[in-house]
Amino acid sequence: MQNLISVVYPSIFFLYALTLILKFSRLKNIANFFFVAALIINAAALVLIIISSGHWPFFGLFESFLLTAFILGMLLFFSIVYGKGFIQDISDVKTDTGTWVLVEILFLLFVTLFFPKTASPSVYDHDNIYILLFFSFRIISLGTILFSSAQFIQFRQEPQKGKHKNRLLQQGRNFLLLGTLLFLISEYAGIIWCQNGWGDFWHWSAGFFQSTLILFYFMIFFHIPPDNNKKSEGIRSVIGSMGGLFMAVCIILRHI
Repeated sequence: MQNLISVVYPSIFFLYALTLILKFSRLKNIANFFFVAALIINAAALVLIIISSGHWPFFGLFESFLLTAFILGMLLFFSIVYGKGFIQDISDVKTDTGTWVLVEILFLLFVTLFFPKTASPSVYDHDNIYILLFFSFRIISLGTILFSSAQFIQFRQEPQKGKHKNRLLQQGRNFLLLGTLLFLISEYAGIIWCQNGWGDFWHWSAGFFQSTLILFYFMIFFHIPPDNNKKSEGIRSVIGSMGGLFMAVCIILRHI
């Protein structure tokens, strides 16, 4: 099973990278084909990890980043199918939201190159509902916030203000709000986990400190006065565009 995963993993990397390359060529329809193929093989890798390990793929960094990549890919897929042109190239703009989503996916896969390509060992009680909620909602939150960051990045790439640019800012804010809510659910499940396991809901550690930093980072975004001016929008878009990377770095540091 491990040999099979080691073969599937580079295929995922190759297909996502090929999709990104083809987006900048005249073969965009073919890019869609390879993108769907990447999603299918990404899902197959996650199934293999579940079968081989016997637990859900959101505990170790390798498996959790593969899951995050799949979540990002599915968000992009549904936004293309149901967005009615939400993710489209427009005149004078060579990138779109999908471009940055693919860049984020490749970043996640690049990071996993430096970690063992195996499922995480059974160091947690994988049947504990609060442990499952803590890890699963954190990874879902990461995928949602990275998707939000892609929209903020594209917002900053748009040359002129208009309905499309305003929609990017609004959608970026909405996905960031959703991601923050998912992160808070994860933290609340972690509080109950600590209470049941150690008799206290808070033990100061590097992990809790990083969670606090993540929460403060997003609170800064939501506490910027919503003035309808370019300066306020610019500050919010910068913070929003870096939110996914900041959270991903914090998660990476927890696994080093």
